[in-house]
Amino acid sequence: GAASSTGDGGAASSTGYGGAASSTGDGGAASSTGYGGAASSTGYGGAASSTGKHAVAMACGYEGRAMAGETGAIVLAHRNDDGVLVHIRASKVGENGIKAGAWYQLNVDGQFVECAA
Repeated sequence: GAASSTGDGGAASSTGYGGAASSTGDGGAASSTGYGGAASSTGYGGAASSTGKHAVAMACGYEGRAMAGETGAIVLAHRNDDGVLVHIRASKVGENGIKAGAWYQLNVDGQFVECAA
């Protein structure tokens, strides 16, 4: 299944096998809990979480954040104040200091930093 949200502050969630959730509005949230699922957030300050086995969470908007489960991965972008893409980085949980269930952003140097939900 698939779920999408396009309005500011909207939320999308997917719970099925291989499901996808996508949020494009500012401050939006996308969540995926199914096996092999994906969650993506592209709006300003958006959040993506993917807690299913082998699932991926991606946040590529300004000040976006992402979180994944034990066997998952995250993809994050860092943009400058003009919205220009400066860094993009991906990691599996258990590598590069990424912990399951923790939220991350990319800093100005392109490094993963733990952040608040």
